[in-house]
Amino acid sequence: LRAVQALRKKKSEQRIPIGQALPLVEVILEQLRNVPGLKNLAAAGSLRRFQETVGDIDLMGTADDPAAVISAFTGLPQVKQVLGRGTTKASVIADADLKVDLRLVEHDAFGSLLQYFTGSKQHNINLRERARRLGLSLSEYGITVLDSGKLEKFATEEGFYTRQGLDWIPPEIREGGPEIELAERRGLPRLIEPADIRGDLHVHTDWSDGRNSIAEMARAACDRGYEYIGIADHTFGRGIARGLDAARLEKQTETITRLNQEPGGIRILSGSEVDIRADGALDLPDDILARLDFVIAGVHSSLNQSQEKITERLIKALANPHVDILAHPTGRQLPDREPSAIDMETLFRAAARNRTILEINAMPNRLDLKDTHVMRARELGVKLIISTDSHGAEQLGTLRFGTGVARRAWCRRQDIVNTWPVDDLLAYLRERSER
Repeated sequence: LRAVQALRKKKSEQRIPIGQALPLVEVILEQLRNVPGLKNLAAAGSLRRFQETVGDIDLMGTADDPAAVISAFTGLPQVKQVLGRGTTKASVIADADLKVDLRLVEHDAFGSLLQYFTGSKQHNINLRERARRLGLSLSEYGITVLDSGKLEKFATEEGFYTRQGLDWIPPEIREGGPEIELAERRGLPRLIEPADIRGDLHVHTDWSDGRNSIAEMARAACDRGYEYIGIADHTFGRGIARGLDAARLEKQTETITRLNQEPGGIRILSGSEVDIRADGALDLPDDILARLDFVIAGVHSSLNQSQEKITERLIKALANPHVDILAHPTGRQLPDREPSAIDMETLFRAAARNRTILEINAMPNRLDLKDTHVMRARELGVKLIISTDSHGAEQLGTLRFGTGVARRAWCRRQDIVNTWPVDDLLAYLRERSER
């Protein structure tokens, strides 16, 4: 029995990638929103703060008939086991062994409850310490005025923060950093949003290992409201991915030129994801790369080199003036493949020196660069790009995962180059390659 309990405890403490958890939770939220009388509903915790891995899921809501919502929640098809249920709270095990708690409160207390369970723990500690200096006590129920003992309730998070003399703080940056001080003096930046993205420069097609044609990927990008899309199929060094040699890349570029002549279409940029060999050389010559609109370089093999070797390998690649973007820089894959042993500070300084753009790869099992790396790169003046690395049209929607990483790193619109108009982006790429 103790062994079974220990196993259950271990499983309950496991965290899963946000790319796996978020779609599951969104299905649950969508189904619950169909319950009559449900007024508010939101996910809190590490999921709302967009941490790369999440543990238990906390859902908050208000309802005219809480019992009906609890009944609907525990009866969802995604629920594998009901751990407990009451009149306003229930806990279940859902698909992927995800523990999900639902709490329902009065409408006028929703804001303080959502804020409390969003966290982070350190953010809330800092808030409480500051509030006490102001004669206030914070809890999930609201704000208590210490002199009078009066409890003030808040239907919205905005009201909860405003009562403390603070601007509302985006969940992604509630991590116990400078966010409270900046909110106090109205100094929080406007963080990047998915709607700011104008194009995706890392997509694959059926010319290599993608599932859709160039035209199909372009239409899908156009349907998302993008102004441009960059085709970056693998080069021949990635034999397993049907990579392109120089001759096939030239034919692909001709196809892109022809598609761009069709009226009313999205701007298609010709590019390539060039393989960085073990010695740092690229597997296409410079004269071929010079003909493209942009060049992405990436490591796909020999990921376990020593720190000295793999750092030198990347620095050599970044020194090539034709390499505009470094793809998925650390090579990690969630949850099992560790990042390469790169000296990240040296890499960031080389990128800044060469004006090379570093990628925030939005593929849910990559999220590479991670948030702390993005923050440091940005501090050093490195330009960044959010890309999906899509191998099918349906994967273009994963861009939101990269945006979440960028928001956690305090990125603004101007920090991310694919928020720029296409002519500005191409001008930057031309200028940096002529350095």
